[in-house]
Amino acid sequence: MARQSGSKKKSAFSGLSVVASAVLLFMVALPTFITLAVGLLPSMVAFMFDRSQGRTMSRCIFGLNFSGVAPYIMEIWQQGAQTVGVATQEIFQPVALSIMYGAAGLGWLLYLAMPPIVANVLNLSAQRRVSELRKKQRGLIKTWGDSLIKEIDRSGK
Repeated sequence: MARQSGSKKKSAFSGLSVVASAVLLFMVALPTFITLAVGLLPSMVAFMFDRSQGRTMSRCIFGLNFSGVAPYIMEIWQQGAQTVGVATQEIFQPVALSIMYGAAGLGWLLYLAMPPIVANVLNLSAQRRVSELRKKQRGLIKTWGDSLIKEIDRSGK
């Protein structure tokens, strides 16, 4: 029980720090906040619905979604005047939204496609290991003869 309350405190602190960062960003850099808020909507939705341990789906989607949003944040930062008009004009272009949300879609695809790929790789690795062990077993039988198999059967190991 003590561990669970500790993890809840950590979660509450984490949530509070995210909200505090968002408020600070809203007050200091409104164009960046607007770009992040609009661009990271798929990540926010994934975070709300992901209840798995470690929130792996949210992390996968956020990573790729942020990589789609980052170029537009950099563009806003590199312009001389950071205004809300420039930010909204920049992010509401169809190409910009397609890149931002398309990157999040790739995060979804990556999250859904990786478990079967990893399972196949592990299966192939296990099959290769079984093949190697059978090869060694044949070598031992060739060296020691069939009496080795009978001895192992008698000992029960």
